[in-house]
Amino acid sequence: MMHASKAKRFEFSASSSMSGEDGKRKSLFSKMLLITVALLGVACSQIHTKTPEGKPVVMDQEEFAAYVEHVFRHHNTVVNELLFATPSGLEASDDPVAKAEVKMDRACQPLNDTALASATGLSPDYWTKMKLADAVPECEAATRILEKLFPQEHK
Repeated sequence: MMHASKAKRFEFSASSSMSGEDGKRKSLFSKMLLITVALLGVACSQIHTKTPEGKPVVMDQEEFAAYVEHVFRHHNTVVNELLFATPSGLEASDDPVAKAEVKMDRACQPLNDTALASATGLSPDYWTKMKLADAVPECEAATRILEKLFPQEHK
């Protein structure tokens, strides 16, 4: 590990003291790098997701975090209600509630994995977080479908 006093100073400049074609390439590279960093900063502050109906929507990080929490709480409520739902007596392969439950479990797995990681004090990795933009609306949609299938006494 290099100490700060021994580290070579990095200088970022859009212009280069080099002349000719090599200097132009480095100058262009520097400008492209600056633009890329700026775009990544903007891209990371906005989350492109969709509604459960599939309509595209853009949220900031705070809005998306609130949305994730809302969907997670609703999903948990439906899972708890499912525990008290009366079985229909149909074969599991014919039971629409059982089929919807399997679909919901699959759709909500990334959300549940993220919640588990957070609850244990871990931070979900970048790719897990990126999956949430698609998984959360899918989880919400699957949860709503299952909820509509509950017998009336459990609504």
